[in-house]
Amino acid sequence: MVRFYALAAVAFLLTSCSSPTPHTAPSSAPDTLHIVASRLFESRTYEDYLEPLASPDVIHWHNASELTFVELNEALEAAHGVLMTGGADIHPARYGQAADTTRCGTIDIERDRIESALLHAVDSLRLPCLGICRGLQFMNVHNGGTLHAHLPDVLGTDAHRAGTEGSSRDTLHAVIAGSNADLIGIEFESKSQVISHHHQGINQLGKGLEAWAYARDGLIEGIRRADTVQFPFYVGVQWHPERSPKNQSMVEPVGLHFLETLRQH
Repeated sequence: MVRFYALAAVAFLLTSCSSPTPHTAPSSAPDTLHIVASRLFESRTYEDYLEPLASPDVIHWHNASELTFVELNEALEAAHGVLMTGGADIHPARYGQAADTTRCGTIDIERDRIESALLHAVDSLRLPCLGICRGLQFMNVHNGGTLHAHLPDVLGTDAHRAGTEGSSRDTLHAVIAGSNADLIGIEFESKSQVISHHHQGINQLGKGLEAWAYARDGLIEGIRRADTVQFPFYVGVQWHPERSPKNQSMVEPVGLHFLETLRQH
């Protein structure tokens, strides 16, 4: 019966705003971790980042952007966790700044709907969730936070963010861990050189969230829920760990801690 309510609720969320009933993920083979990703790409960068870290366990991927309502709910029934991946800009009406569409690049309204449903499911089912780039931004907006529509407007044109639409770039820059980063296995003041590719970023932090990593210019680069009892892993990073240089304190540990939480879910 719980599964039925979860199925009905997520389908409803794709056209409105509700949430499914809490549940415990069903047991599966101990060597298989089910991850629902908001969108996966032909490049397989997310798979190539997490699959080696999961070894010898195996990840079974569910690409939410290619699933029907019924298939998405079936995937959430089996899910150990959710991965919110990078991609197009979020419609600024979702954070009360509808006029900022003029400062946005490509906007994907359908993906906004899907990811809203996924995060409502995360909230109700207490699924571990990792957000990367756009994923961090959507987690912040979902919790009532806001974004800078175009970072060069507030940080200057030499900021380490991607450029204007049609002239974007990957940027290698430093991120620094705050004092609360130890809760995801990263030491205070750890530094890493990471790849970013975005032109938007957090302005006001969402309710119940706290920052745990920053760029040198003060932009929030890492967020998590302050309530780590109900949400043992609800973490977003503005950078791309799947494309950043390897063997760094804020690259592999993010994925490893996510996977370890999935095993315990």
